[in-house]
Amino acid sequence: MYTKFDNLGFSKVLLLAFALGFIVRLIPELLSFPYPIGWDTIYYAYRIDEGVLFGFWDNVYSSWMIYAILMILSDLTRLAPFMLLKIVAPLLYGGVTTGIYFVAYKKFGWTTTKSLLTSLIFSISLAALSISWQFYRNIFGVMILLFIIPLIKNNISWKETGVFAVLGLLVAWGHELSSISLFFIVFWYFLVSLIREEKKPYRLFVALIPGLFVFFGNFFLVSPYAVHYPDNLVWLHDSVWAHPGNLFFITDYLNVNTPIESYSSYFDLFGQVGSLFLLLFAVLMPLIAVGYFKDRTLNIWTILLLAGSFSCLIIPFAGILLWARWMLMLIVPFTFFAANGLWTVTNSREGVSISKYLGWLKVTKKVEYALLLIFIVMGGLFMIYPLSDNGSGLYNWGGTFKYFPSTMQTSSIPLRDTEAVNEAYEWLNNNMNSSSVLLVHDTFEFWTLLNLENSHVAYLFDHDLEDALSSAQDEGYQQIYFVWWNQDINWYNIEIPNNWTSIQDYGRISIYKTDFE
Repeated sequence: MYTKFDNLGFSKVLLLAFALGFIVRLIPELLSFPYPIGWDTIYYAYRIDEGVLFGFWDNVYSSWMIYAILMILSDLTRLAPFMLLKIVAPLLYGGVTTGIYFVAYKKFGWTTTKSLLTSLIFSISLAALSISWQFYRNIFGVMILLFIIPLIKNNISWKETGVFAVLGLLVAWGHELSSISLFFIVFWYFLVSLIREEKKPYRLFVALIPGLFVFFGNFFLVSPYAVHYPDNLVWLHDSVWAHPGNLFFITDYLNVNTPIESYSSYFDLFGQVGSLFLLLFAVLMPLIAVGYFKDRTLNIWTILLLAGSFSCLIIPFAGILLWARWMLMLIVPFTFFAANGLWTVTNSREGVSISKYLGWLKVTKKVEYALLLIFIVMGGLFMIYPLSDNGSGLYNWGGTFKYFPSTMQTSSIPLRDTEAVNEAYEWLNNNMNSSSVLLVHDTFEFWTLLNLENSHVAYLFDHDLEDALSSAQDEGYQQIYFVWWNQDINWYNIEIPNNWTSIQDYGRISIYKTDFE
């Protein structure tokens, strides 16, 4: 059993690793056809449809690479944006599972069978599937970063340094969290080499220079939150981002109030952080514990991701921003530990102790098989489970829905409402004029970017419909529209006031209007 894939050789199993990720990620895309899945997927469709890569010269410092790839593919294939994304998402996922296999084989020296097993564990994990559900830039950055990992070593050659530099530049153009991971790993790797009086890996710093140049250019010349908005969309800035001292990478979690992050107390924050961690990793933790091994690169990366995940609990008034995004990324190093644990238990006779201090607490083969079965079922159901009529999926637990979708079979709206939303925007394009404005909740922000013509004005808000209405009224708009559900789907805390009238109904979606003379 364990030599079957070993006989195929590295290259053939590399293709299998890609096919594995591609097929797994293709399943939810096929089941949701022809509708898009993923919240940010709608924004990527807008960027493809718009076809504008750089608005200004300094955008070259932004993480633009995935947009360029999508636009080029769109021009070549002439596919509709959502259809193109349904193909690109599995391709990117296959690229990441290939990278997982590449690291396992090239860096750790594992057999092709064990390396392919590592790709399998990653491909069906909730965290990895969640990232691929909407964060295309993130998954692209991780994919490139994985192919750099084996190059992080003391004796890197000049040829490898050149390859590192090119890939590092692609990571910087890919995604910020992947860039930070790369820089952190290299800097700490160098520091450890100094402390241990090893050969100094100066060439690693040479390889980092292009990526560092782009990365810091992004923060000083563009924006870490660069989002492309046309001039007809006005953001009302009604969220509280709570960055102490205006440090964008730090968040006061006790005062933040955004569509994603808002906590009534420290205990609420603790509960949400703990709930998400348990949902993502509880099943894998026994295997991670027995499979942990010391590797400088992997350990440094794990420490960084743990710090990003839990600093909000240690220093809640000044934690690292976006704790949930760091936590999702933990699946990458955890995958290698879990795969090693699975392999170790499978090849043991009586099981493996979780810790040398807890010799009696073992992961036996029966426990391993049970964990693996639960793990596969959880990943499979996450891909295929449909939303219920009241908007609930399978994983709607402990406040995790703000960071983790209850099912992959949805976007920012239920799939069944996709055509209705498009019809509503078609009506708005035909009936709005210079004296009218559309109020847009965060839910429909990307749908507005995609569907509303640039000749019509929209006000974007996150929380309070009445405040948005007042802002529009103050600007003298006479016809004010709002797109929302005409029945409670248990999503978002928006209630339609009595002064709004439904003027067009499309299934569960209505266009509401209020007039001011």
